Amino acid sequence: MSVSSSKQYLLFDTSSAKEPALVSACFLGIPCRYHGRRAKRRDELLEKLKEQYVLVPICPEQLGGMSTPRTSEMLPPGGTGVDVLDNGLRLIAPETGEDVTDFHVRGGEYSLEIAQIVGAKRAYLKGGSPSCDKDGIVGEILRRGGVHVVRVG
Repeated sequence: MSVSSSKQYLLFDTSSAKEPALVSACFLGIPCRYHGRRAKRRDELLEKLKEQYVLVPICPEQLGGMSTPRTSEMLPPGGTGVDVLDNGLRLIAPETGEDVTDFHVRGGEYSLEIAQIVGAKRAYLKGGSPSCDKDGIVGEILRRGGVHVVRVG
């Protein structure tokens, strides 16, 4: 299905005066973090975002095929999404030794596709995640796709 033909399936009115913006689902209070719990919500910031944007929740790890709960991964100190995408850095789950890089990359690609479908030019991503952090894998994929990425939480 092409991006343009997908617009007919949108669940919200794209003629709204508000622009759509992607936001990490866990930041909205959806319990999709690696341990299956919610992220701490910052209601004041969420209210401000809701005034400006139609918020489109994404969980790149789930979009990429990972379950919740799942292993906790972190990029090595100093590692970024650029290192994964361009320099061959791999993301290994410490509990299992499994290489989970492809899940994160696939989740980023699907997140970018969602941004393109809904016309989102901004993304508010939860910090501290190898995927969602502004400097993480998904942050970099979105940035390369022309989406302005902001770290929240």
